[in-house]
Amino acid sequence: MLPFLVALLMQASPGQAQAAPSFDVLARQAAEARDADRLEQALRLYKTALKLKPDWEDGLWAAASIEYDQDKFKECSADFERLAALKPDHAPARTMAGLCQYRLHNYPAALRSLTEVKRLEYKEPPELARSARLHLALVLIKLNSFEEAIITLLDLTRIAGKTPDIVVAAGVAGLRKAWTPPEVPESRRDVVFKLGDAMAAVMEQDSKQAMEKFAAVLRDYPNEPNVHFRYGAFLLQQDPERGIEEIEKSLALQPDHIPALIGLATTYLKRDQPQNARAYAEKAVKLGPGDFATHVTLGRVLLDTDDAAGAARELEAAVKLAPANPEAHLNLASAYARLGRNDDAARERREFRRLRQLPEPDQP
Repeated sequence: MLPFLVALLMQASPGQAQAAPSFDVLARQAAEARDADRLEQALRLYKTALKLKPDWEDGLWAAASIEYDQDKFKECSADFERLAALKPDHAPARTMAGLCQYRLHNYPAALRSLTEVKRLEYKEPPELARSARLHLALVLIKLNSFEEAIITLLDLTRIAGKTPDIVVAAGVAGLRKAWTPPEVPESRRDVVFKLGDAMAAVMEQDSKQAMEKFAAVLRDYPNEPNVHFRYGAFLLQQDPERGIEEIEKSLALQPDHIPALIGLATTYLKRDQPQNARAYAEKAVKLGPGDFATHVTLGRVLLDTDDAAGAARELEAAVKLAPANPEAHLNLASAYARLGRNDDAARERREFRRLRQLPEPDQP
């Protein structure tokens, strides 16, 4: 009896008798399932293989891509982040992580990912690079960085040409509204498209089209301060006097329009008229004490009116609000130099060079 029981216990069911599949087998089966469009099966196999080999880069990319296509954005965000950690210089992984985070409405995380892609100089396939630039602009809009978003859209237009996505994003940024395209209210879609179309013409460097399109949007929306502001900003390059008039119109409609105040102050500074600039800069700081750009502008005005101590106070506030802004450090260095604070000036210049990734003066 005993030999029989031992033999019985040693027998295993067919499933138990089989050894667990190896990593190579799982990887092959996952690829076959993916190629046959059996995506759920492929995803399970990729996940099982990744348990055996967590640093499998191709598997992470494949699994995360399937998750993205299936709208599993939480999962794909985590997997693309894992891949980006394994390959810090891999722009496609960073882009895809940013796209997942955007779809999750996690805009600060998306900004970090897509800013890293920008640092990596968008070294990825053209279509993916285009998506990275567009979504960086959309994230900046959601986070109220409208001017930076417009610059990003300008770069994208000059590289890849105008598209409806760019027109809508430009229109939203021009109106200074923290909307994603689907969030644009129906009642505002017309002005968004018309303003964005005019701004896109500027981005394409088509001045004739820009003039005509701005004229049309102003005819339809004469009481929209941001339309006057964007038109004025465009005219400053073509006809400065008319540009100033348009920006003044935006202030007449909206006296607390901080970008218009900064724009006029900056324009008068460029024309060597710091006294004319001062009232606009001071009002901008009063209305927007938490906006670093207002302090930078007033600091520059005070430097040009020989008030180095006042300039230093404003520029210190700017650096505190935006420590990663290189221009604030450079202007603060100038103020410190005027005050004879040479060590402080040198420190700020070093920080400016670090942020701009410039070599020290004694380096080749």
